[in-house]
Amino acid sequence: MNSPCERTRSAADPAPAPRRRRLTPLLSGLLGAGLLGACATEPPATNALAASATAVEVARSAGAPEYAAAELNAARTKLERARALAQVGRNTEAIRMAEQADADAQLARAMTAAERSRRAVEEVEASLRMLREEMARRSTPPGATPGATPGTSPSPLPGTTAPRPPQ
Repeated sequence: MNSPCERTRSAADPAPAPRRRRLTPLLSGLLGAGLLGACATEPPATNALAASATAVEVARSAGAPEYAAAELNAARTKLERARALAQVGRNTEAIRMAEQADADAQLARAMTAAERSRRAVEEVEASLRMLREEMARRSTPPGATPGATPGTSPSPLPGTTAPRPPQ
């Protein structure tokens, strides 16, 4: 038995070609063009390389060679590797490596800032300690022992000797 579509078709109408045969070459062509376009539009690594080179230079000028040498060296090594990858056209890998170099440089800069801050805190604490000692000396009456309880006799006077314990 014929299908309803075939019954309405007249004998003079030619049978249409199956859709699959008409669409296959079209889809294949579009897919191929899309793949070629995707490969051709791989982003250049120049922006990522420039950003990571700047980050390495900023870390270096911030003092990273002194405070975070290992991290700065890792950033430099990765930046050189990224440049080499970009020269051979492996831009995606070059961008990833440049981003890692940028992250290492930022880490070196942060470690440098943290170490400088730590040292500044130590200096402030040392200054405060000296000020407290100076204030304690100035507030102690003449002849009194610093830190001695008022009303107690001071240790032997300067120029005298304390009795020796029995041996």
